[in-house]
Amino acid sequence: MSADKRCFFENDIDKRMEEALENERDRLHARELQCRKKRNHRKLILAFIVLVVAAAVVCLTVKLFSSNIYSDEEEFIAFADRALSENMICSPESDAETEYLYDSEFSVAIRKDATGNEEVNGFRERKINSILESADREEVKTLIIDSASFHTGNGALSMYIHYYMYGMDGKKLKLCRSYADTYLFDADTGELVEPLQVLNVNYKDKAEEYASVYMTRTFNDKERSKDYKDFICASDENFDEFVMTGEEIVFLFEPDTVLKDTFAVVQMPMSYVLVETAIRPEVLDRYIDTSRPMVAVTYDDGPGGDSEAKILDCLSDNGSVATFFYQGYRISGNSSNVRRAVKIGCEIGNHSWDHPQLSKLSKEEIVRQMRKTNKAIKDVCGVEPVVARPPYGDFNITVLKNCGMAEVLWTVDTRDWETRNPKKIFKTVKKQKNLDGKIILMHSIYDETAKATELIIPWLREQGIQTVTVSELIKYKTGTTPKPGKLYRKLQ
Repeated sequence: MSADKRCFFENDIDKRMEEALENERDRLHARELQCRKKRNHRKLILAFIVLVVAAAVVCLTVKLFSSNIYSDEEEFIAFADRALSENMICSPESDAETEYLYDSEFSVAIRKDATGNEEVNGFRERKINSILESADREEVKTLIIDSASFHTGNGALSMYIHYYMYGMDGKKLKLCRSYADTYLFDADTGELVEPLQVLNVNYKDKAEEYASVYMTRTFNDKERSKDYKDFICASDENFDEFVMTGEEIVFLFEPDTVLKDTFAVVQMPMSYVLVETAIRPEVLDRYIDTSRPMVAVTYDDGPGGDSEAKILDCLSDNGSVATFFYQGYRISGNSSNVRRAVKIGCEIGNHSWDHPQLSKLSKEEIVRQMRKTNKAIKDVCGVEPVVARPPYGDFNITVLKNCGMAEVLWTVDTRDWETRNPKKIFKTVKKQKNLDGKIILMHSIYDETAKATELIIPWLREQGIQTVTVSELIKYKTGTTPKPGKLYRKLQ
């Protein structure tokens, strides 16, 4: 091959090599651009993921540490349902419904079953409203209320209202305290009854025997409080809070009583088999412990309209009774109060027809005043009074001989008509050194007296003082029923 041809071929090869190299460089450059683009894309995706995660962490942090613990109603409902499930004392006999009241500052959940009794339902509503009204909304951010009822098998209805309060501990929601109130009702009438109307007097002995074993087997020394035995002995103040389900009795203990460092109510279930001898075959109509102090709360000048209705609500809600001395002319316009007073076990007394000074009347006029009033009372409620109170506490021999009933005065005059101040009225009762056997005077026609009653009646129960009617007080303190023509004032 000539030199010229060889040169041509070499140049052609060089040119093609350069073109191939150029193409390869272009390909590599394009590949590099593509890889760079992919790397940048991955960086963008990674940056986006990091941003999303960071945002989620920020949101979770804000949610966990914000004073507004719930971001929405749905989250509150989930929390409330979990709390209700974990803290249920006993499964209700009937379906329960839950009402949710969500608010960023104060949220409430209320679960109730169907009791089947209007009186009991009304009682429960009043108690729940009282819990809501008394909650300290500065301290409590969430309030959960659970209530269920059970038929005991001996004619009673057992109900509990269990409520637990959550507050802020720094930035966190924390259980502050839980409480459980228990109640017993006559299943037919819906009237509140006392434990000893449903259980025999030996039930606390049975409970103490079982509790001693239960506490040692269920909890260790570190869990039990130092003084736990003080709360499981058969004393007057113990074993009053319990739920009867028909199969077992669940005794309840307040936080920091039988266990250390607990904010929750402590439960002790006890089978009916272990306590069957302590359960009455049927509900007792009324139980009065003659070994305990008792007092007669009395009201004059009624029936008293709305104020007296509130007094009757308070008596009913506390399983208490009183004696109402009525003026005859007021009865026809307030007959519902008269009937209700009799229904819840109160006594109706005679306070004349229109409040005259009886000592200034003739014997015929005295008889007319008393008989006319007795008839009006009997026509409305079917009960004829056996006790009377003379207006102004004024009497003489003529009054005693012609009234036809036992005359009852008082030993504690609250002077509610004069002060018209609930706290002062309450203070008058509270300052008495010994109320056993005393008769308290109030008037059911004043709203202030109704408010005072709402302080007095629960306080008497807390002090272990039984409320009885005037006739019951006379019977248990003198050993005889009220005698016509006789005056009763001091029964201690």
